[in-house]
Amino acid sequence: MQKTKVLVLGSLAFDYIMGFKENFINAVSIDHDKEEYQSTVTADSRYQFFGGTAGNIAYNLGLLNLAKVSLFGSVGNDFERLGYKEHISQFKNIDLLVDVHDDLFTAACYIVNDIKSNQMIIFHGGALDKCKDINLKEKITNPEDFIYAINSTQSVEAMTNFAIQLSDLKIPSIFDPGQVTPLFQKESLIQILKKSEILIGNAHEITKIKEISELTEETILEHVKAIIKTMGPEGSELIYKDKKDKIFRIHIPIAPPKKVEDTTGAGDGYRAGILSGLTLDMTLLDSCRLGAIIGSFVVETNGAQTQIFNLYKVRERFMKTFGYIPPELENI
Repeated sequence: MQKTKVLVLGSLAFDYIMGFKENFINAVSIDHDKEEYQSTVTADSRYQFFGGTAGNIAYNLGLLNLAKVSLFGSVGNDFERLGYKEHISQFKNIDLLVDVHDDLFTAACYIVNDIKSNQMIIFHGGALDKCKDINLKEKITNPEDFIYAINSTQSVEAMTNFAIQLSDLKIPSIFDPGQVTPLFQKESLIQILKKSEILIGNAHEITKIKEISELTEETILEHVKAIIKTMGPEGSELIYKDKKDKIFRIHIPIAPPKKVEDTTGAGDGYRAGILSGLTLDMTLLDSCRLGAIIGSFVVETNGAQTQIFNLYKVRERFMKTFGYIPPELENI
């Protein structure tokens, strides 16, 4: 019987996006000798969006409706009050399994963009810091039903714990350290790689992983089956070894969007495409191509969870971009 469940781990957060009609450079005063800093930024706009790596991935999995999703995480007293619970619960294929901490706020990311597209970011973890206390072995009674889990960006301690638990449960996992990559120590990073099947990150993150672990891409592939490197508008790259230890590098171009409004969450859409493809028993290469398709829909709207698409549009864009449709996707 084909496995249809995926496990999504990572952050659930509110994103507050603000605009600044000037250049940050002109609004900042820094005295390096005295270690003094002052900046006054008056935002002219503010929007609240639902976000976080796990939330963004799950939202796209909900739209695709190809996999049954178990979404784990830790949230605060505002998760339901500010509409996030209702928003994600609209998808009947998502099982929302979050721990609610009434004494804390849900994680929040405050982002200000200036006229040069420079960003000022402040992140408050709040309830997200409690993810390290989640024990998957107590919560999951049917680990054999899961085809894959994604261990996406949150605290180093939580990601390390989850990697060990997923390995013990024999659930194959995708390691997605994201922006917290620089916080890993060599030993814990290598430990997670040994317990993961796939490593995914952008070009900067993969470079940082190599620096910290003191491994090359070739030696990382002694621990994981594949490395997926995302490169923004330059597309992505799938790196893997065959049974004869020959290394292959396959470039995957982006799927051109109709317009680009906001690139926030595009990488999470890519990850949702990979998980959906693996659920359909597509090859990893075709799953990455599906990821590129989903990412292209994400950038067409502001916010990481505002895009709308369906399987018909996904198949249409897949054919337009790659010249074919995988049979597993076409025969649904």
